[in-house]
Amino acid sequence: MNSQREIVKENWKRFIFNDELDERLSPIVKESWIRSKKWKVDPFQPYGRIKPINKEQYQYLIDLSIPLMEGLYSIVKGSGFLVILCNENGQLLKSIGDPDTLEMAEKIRFVEGADWSERMMGTNAIGTSIVIDQPVQIFAEEHYSQICQSWTCSAAPIHDSKGRIIGVLNVAGPYEKVHPHTLGMVVSAVKAIEYQLKLNENAEKNMMMQRFLEATTNNMKEGILIIDTEGKIIKANDQLKKLLCLDRHLEGKRINEFFANLSIPSNRPVNLQNKELHLKVKPSGNIHHVMVDKIPIYKDSHWIGSMVMLKEIQKVRQFVNHLSGNQAKITFDDIIGQEPHFLQKLNEAKLAAATDSNVLIMGESGTGKEMLAQAIHNASKRRNKPFIAINCGGIPRDLLGSELFGYVEGAFTGAKKGGSAGKFELADGGTLFLDEIGEMSLEMQVLLLRVIQEKEVTRIGGHKVIPVDVRIIAATNKNLREEVQKGSFREDLFFRLNVMPITLPPLRERKEDIPLLARHFIGKICQKLNKPFPEIRPDFLEALMQYDWHGNIRELQNIIERTLNRTTDPVLSAKDLPDEVFQIFPRPKMEEAALHRDDIKKQSIIQALYVCNGNISKAARQLGISRSTFYRQMKKYNIAY
Repeated sequence: MNSQREIVKENWKRFIFNDELDERLSPIVKESWIRSKKWKVDPFQPYGRIKPINKEQYQYLIDLSIPLMEGLYSIVKGSGFLVILCNENGQLLKSIGDPDTLEMAEKIRFVEGADWSERMMGTNAIGTSIVIDQPVQIFAEEHYSQICQSWTCSAAPIHDSKGRIIGVLNVAGPYEKVHPHTLGMVVSAVKAIEYQLKLNENAEKNMMMQRFLEATTNNMKEGILIIDTEGKIIKANDQLKKLLCLDRHLEGKRINEFFANLSIPSNRPVNLQNKELHLKVKPSGNIHHVMVDKIPIYKDSHWIGSMVMLKEIQKVRQFVNHLSGNQAKITFDDIIGQEPHFLQKLNEAKLAAATDSNVLIMGESGTGKEMLAQAIHNASKRRNKPFIAINCGGIPRDLLGSELFGYVEGAFTGAKKGGSAGKFELADGGTLFLDEIGEMSLEMQVLLLRVIQEKEVTRIGGHKVIPVDVRIIAATNKNLREEVQKGSFREDLFFRLNVMPITLPPLRERKEDIPLLARHFIGKICQKLNKPFPEIRPDFLEALMQYDWHGNIRELQNIIERTLNRTTDPVLSAKDLPDEVFQIFPRPKMEEAALHRDDIKKQSIIQALYVCNGNISKAARQLGISRSTFYRQMKKYNIAY
């Protein structure tokens, strides 16, 4: 050993003073000496240099390494060795060793905070192992700095999971006690540290994933249950506990301890979708109407459990109604009209909107009954709930019941698997608009009356009673009182519906509104056709006001759309209107037509006054115009009566 040391010592002197290198030197040592001289390391420095270090930054590595350092020291204890942990830059973090050896190390400032990098101290096991990124043993005069040459050091770099050097473990002792097994022990200890780092990192990742899972599931709108193959609950999110009003700890318990009828096979991987269930919760006995999904969970093709999702049926239906357009779009601001009698009807509708009573809207086809129903819904406290419309006259009698009340699976041939909810269930919390209620059969009227009275529905073919909270707005173009007298409409149902009656006037009784409506439809249709708004001649509006409009507002809109589709003229006049508008008055030809029309109107007013014995109100009603319009026409034609 001494002879080997003498050889290395002689080589060190020749290199330091004469730049001579012996080929018998280890390549690692030889290259490190060259680097050390290049970096101008002082080989005769009396002690190491201490630099400030933030130990808190490395506390995790220190705490993890200390048990292994102590285990390693227990093997070399009493032999003058130190076990040292350094950071990635070669600064000492922790030293364990015999007191005498620690005292020796302190004399050369080989203490915590000292910088033992190759750039600072030249060739040494700590610094060199960092530069070459591999374990190394440096013996006696192989050290570049003289203050280290009475030592032998064995060091190995510590890597994180990404292969980056995060520290160095070093065992240092008297040079005469050098042994190749020392480096092997250091390498083994480093591998143990790296393994523990990996385990801790995986545990931290698992903890992070668990936190992410908890945050994700707790922020989902659905209630989530994760169960194992035996039906034991592994995880239940906060939303499930809130949904089912549970304040107890569910994890670790079996699913049947909490739910009386959650008939989900837990002993086989069954996939369930949109299973509707009235879930009974133990021990309260509370029943929750939910939609259930179950998704099997696999690991390496082996079934390990299932995820169960519970959604409130009402929220599911609200979402479906939103997607399917079962929402009221019209408000009172969208309804056009200034005729006094019509404004009175709007006021009645606004009063009805402030209540939760049933409404019966009467009026001819095309007068805007559904628009008024939507406006009432949107002004009511149910505005954020569904608005479901159904035409009682447009659905075959045999199907109307299933549409209104729903049906269970197998109720009839062609019944959808799983059954289907009816309009009453879909409208729960909102408004059900029953258009053409006068066309409903007497048998269906009986069922409707029962639902209105009991506020609950039973699906066709089923036995389960489903509570519903629905406001009814019905509409008809028939006189239901006359239908009651004929025996075609039940009197008790009529009284149930006729709580807030509103009769919409036909368009011929509110002719003052025709110009307003015409301009509105022209603007709307021009926008759709990408046309500029045209100039409207007085004779165009006059012709519209003279027509009877048996189809009311709907017919007016159709006539205007047809007119705009047929003409490219930027000016609208009476000649652009279709022939049916002139059933009474012939199509105008030049100025004579206007004079002829005025003469006819004057004679009509005089005739009406004569028939009504001068009663202006009756005469105006006979002509289908308002009193104010009648007065204006009398003034225009100089009629005194």
